[in-house]
Amino acid sequence: MGQPAIKLPLAPPERGEAFRAFADAMPVGLQWVDDEGVCLERNHLAEELFASPAAPMLEAAVTALLGEAKARVSCVQTSVEVSASERVLISIAPDRGEHGWIVSFDRKRLERAKAEAGVLRAVIRAMASSGSKREAISRAIEVVRDQLPLSRIVCFELAGNDLRCEGSAGLRPEEREIVIPLGRKDCLMNVAWGQRRQVHLPELGRSTLKLPFECEDSASVLVFPTGARTQRGLLCVVAPPASLNEGSIRIIQGLADAIGAVTDVSVIEASAARAMEVATQRDRLATIGQLVAGVAHEINNPLAFLKSNLHSLKSDIAELRESKVALPSSAGELEEIVSESIEGVSRIETIVQALKGTARRRDEKVRFDCSRAIQEAITIFRGAKKSECEIVAAIPLLPEVIGSPSALGQVILNLMQNALDAMSARDRKERKIEVRGCVEEERLRITVRDHGTGIPVDVQKRMWDAFYTTKDVGKGTGLGLSICKEIVEEMGGWIEFETGPDGTAFHLLLPEAGD
Repeated sequence: MGQPAIKLPLAPPERGEAFRAFADAMPVGLQWVDDEGVCLERNHLAEELFASPAAPMLEAAVTALLGEAKARVSCVQTSVEVSASERVLISIAPDRGEHGWIVSFDRKRLERAKAEAGVLRAVIRAMASSGSKREAISRAIEVVRDQLPLSRIVCFELAGNDLRCEGSAGLRPEEREIVIPLGRKDCLMNVAWGQRRQVHLPELGRSTLKLPFECEDSASVLVFPTGARTQRGLLCVVAPPASLNEGSIRIIQGLADAIGAVTDVSVIEASAARAMEVATQRDRLATIGQLVAGVAHEINNPLAFLKSNLHSLKSDIAELRESKVALPSSAGELEEIVSESIEGVSRIETIVQALKGTARRRDEKVRFDCSRAIQEAITIFRGAKKSECEIVAAIPLLPEVIGSPSALGQVILNLMQNALDAMSARDRKERKIEVRGCVEEERLRITVRDHGTGIPVDVQKRMWDAFYTTKDVGKGTGLGLSICKEIVEEMGGWIEFETGPDGTAFHLLLPEAGD
């Protein structure tokens, strides 16, 4: 358009060679065509274009443009988008040396596509640097709204039977707590949720569907589902119609995809956390269940002689009442019977209190007596396993710590059970478990030591992994050490071990509660 016609430097018969020599040196694709549009020569850049999937599109554009150029007898131009990120500027000029035409193809990256890619990269950076799902969504929405300053962008997420606002930009404060019941048939969100696909209203005022927040009737609305695995929410964008062009729609689609990815990850993490919690509780119940039989036997012993003594006491009291004579020897026997009964009751009370302590909630965070929690665990284990090993406990009065007493008791029980398992190949007289405690530089050190054969090197590499176990099928969940490590770290401490052919010692290092 207004450009001069191209004059080739040489005339026939060397014209074809001259065209190639001239055209191959140019930074654009060049093609020489006759009046009918038949290609006479092309340079290598034009050949690349016509070898691509865009060839039919380019040929059609050249044919149409050639007709216009003939009518105007001048240079004409047009542009063709050959992909989402590239367009080709096509120019046709008459060749004054012969009856023919020179066609140039200038491949240009769309600046808009570059901008779109930049926005989506910014969305990903915003999400990656956020500490929570809600923060990630909100920051990503703000990035996109910078490109659509007059828009309103709202992300809804499924919560029970409602859609709740999870992040937004452009809404008033009172609109940010939107809750949409899924049963509302006049709401655009519910229609989009049911269709599970993109919904576009070019002009909101012409639709009977409503939005849960105020906006202009002339506004255009786009709603995208979020969540790749399962639909978990919706992304709603309200903007002036002129701003929702092809490029901005691609950006909004990219935002919806990114939000869906974050939502999918959150759902997977939540499911994994629930599964881990269930597995942890099962492991805990399994550990306690293994001890119940022994503890029941330990309780039955004092109950048996307590019951017998109380029956004897009842008979003696009846005889004394009948005789109405106080016998010194009978009085002495009664005192002994009562003392034994009280001792039996005390033993039962100690065991029951230990069981109650172990059954407390693990997720509680309180300041508690560390020594008592350890002693309760030892009491339970000794009651169940004292016939299988010797238990040596040296637990002085230790400072208080913060966490869950039942969780710490579970750690001690797990480590003692592992210690007993490690000595299964040894003779009963050689099985000894030591539990000791002390204070080192404002932290507590609790040690559970066995006299087994040590932990093999290949097992050491994986023993902290969840569900890894060396026990036979049905005899272990593989969660014991994993749970122990998690509990100790939740209390602000860590767990370490030393092992060798003479046995293994696990050390729990916990911070003092302080003032």
